Amino acid sequence: MSAEYSRDNQANDPPLATQTLEEALTTHSDTETEVDVDEPTQQLVLFRLNGQRFALPGRAVSEILPSDQPIYYVPGLPASTEGVLHLRGKIESVISLHQLLGLASPEGTANGMILLVNGAGLRSGVRIEQLDDVCNVTQSMLQPPPETLSSTLRPYVSALWQIDEGQALALLDPETLFGAYQQGLG
Repeated sequence: MSAEYSRDNQANDPPLATQTLEEALTTHSDTETEVDVDEPTQQLVLFRLNGQRFALPGRAVSEILPSDQPIYYVPGLPASTEGVLHLRGKIESVISLHQLLGLASPEGTANGMILLVNGAGLRSGVRIEQLDDVCNVTQSMLQPPPETLSSTLRPYVSALWQIDEGQALALLDPETLFGAYQQGLG
């Protein structure tokens, strides 16, 4: 009886060789999401200021300088300008983004690396406290900044990246940051 049952069931099933690829995929599909490998990505330089996570577009950061780079104080510069540095025959300013972003200024001597950033026709070093990573992120992972973002920070944030449930970082717009700095807002 089992041989007859098996032959009867085989007669009712469509032969596997006559199924098209689409039919086979439909029959055996799973519910996992598809990843678009051609989706555009953006390189980000991830860093921290006052323990908060931020990023700058990789295209705007031309160099990452070590923390032992000597900075020279120049009298009469705005409080947000830490000083200047001598880099391969050129003098570059070094600014702090703390006041501009509404963050408390660090206590004591400034430590941390310096990102050499281009924006708004200006090239300047930006002091960061910690460099976390340089990575590529798909554009779909970058979300518009929420309305709940502080009014001080909001003008300078072009996107948010929700890294996981408890962590997000703000992608800063170097054009807007340096434009505000040039206007004396920082």
